[in-house]
Amino acid sequence: MTKPNIILIMADQQRADSLACYGNMFTVTPHLDRLARGGVRFTRAFTNWPVCTPARGTMWTGVYPHAHGLIENVYGIPDAFQSVAKVRTTLFHHLKRLGYVTAHFGKWHLGEAKPDYFDVWEASFNSRVHHWVGGLDSGKYRPELQTDRAIEFLRGRKPGDAPFLIVQGFYPPHDPYTAPQRFYAPYRGRGIHCAGYYAAVTALDHEVGRLLAALEDTQQADDTAILYFADHGDTFFYREDGEHKFVCFEEAILIPFLMTWPKHLPEGRVVSQPITLADLLPTVVQLAGGTVPESAHGRSALGLARGEAVAWPDHVYIQNTTHKRRLQQRCYRTERWKLIASLNGPHSLYDLARDPEEELDLFELPREDEYSRFKNEPSHAVVARDYAHKLQEAAAAIDDRQGIAIGDQVIASLARP
Repeated sequence: MTKPNIILIMADQQRADSLACYGNMFTVTPHLDRLARGGVRFTRAFTNWPVCTPARGTMWTGVYPHAHGLIENVYGIPDAFQSVAKVRTTLFHHLKRLGYVTAHFGKWHLGEAKPDYFDVWEASFNSRVHHWVGGLDSGKYRPELQTDRAIEFLRGRKPGDAPFLIVQGFYPPHDPYTAPQRFYAPYRGRGIHCAGYYAAVTALDHEVGRLLAALEDTQQADDTAILYFADHGDTFFYREDGEHKFVCFEEAILIPFLMTWPKHLPEGRVVSQPITLADLLPTVVQLAGGTVPESAHGRSALGLARGEAVAWPDHVYIQNTTHKRRLQQRCYRTERWKLIASLNGPHSLYDLARDPEEELDLFELPREDEYSRFKNEPSHAVVARDYAHKLQEAAAAIDDRQGIAIGDQVIASLARP
């Protein structure tokens, strides 16, 4: 089988619930909805650490942040993988060995210089740049410019060229929330909080549409697999202490994840098994015809996407350090329950089935409560203790010693009267 071209489209700080295909009732995202209808939508996709550099380190290495060592946003260095990181082999090294041309457009946030594992490095930048080139009033919207460059790359391709891997790294809808004025129309004057955020989501959708049109115009659409995802979500400063991302609540950790590959993946498939960004490298390597490295903490989600019977875990494990209080956290989440545990702070337990907004923290409620009497369900303390042990098992599986220590903190707190 001929190797597919691969395009990885990544938004920065995009909540899963910002897209119509994920249930949003007011956002306008026709092109991403088209991707969802024409391919596979993962309903429970998560970041492994809800902030830029740690998440990106994981997606490009396939290992958790504690293992690759990028647990803070990096600035002012040439290449994080060649200086700061403990893991230096990336997805791009694997793809180049498999004969791919590698190209990057847009936000990188892993160093200031062009890495030698990219053949094409256009319109690429680190964080802390403006969304507009040349000024807000008279400049050009950065996502539009980098899409122009990606389209130029596609139009320059010739029959018989080696397959390509493109990363299209958008900076929006990351704050400050801005977009070209024409994209605000569906959101202004309608009581929608952070209208600029959703205008940016629609603007990115427009750029995705331009990429799809370019693939069709150049007759490369049928030979190209597309993955759309985000590095993490956005809390809109809703949570306590005004934390913005840097938390393990759903709006920060739950991300969109779409995958299409014409004639190879089913159309309109919805996958409910939980995946994380650690699964991105194994998935793309398998897409490219390679062998998933044994060092990867993630696994390929290609079988799930195809509808194959795949043994798959029912939980996700997430690492985090909060921004203001510097709480070192680990999160263990299943379909119903979520335990957020801290080495140097309080713990939280949420029943996502009854409280999907995570507004009622059950951890500090009386140990014997209505749950022990209602339908013979266990008390909150029993659930918390069970999840603390499961958290430690997940930590041990990837040699996260701090995660094991955090689990001990939970168990010790539950032992106190």
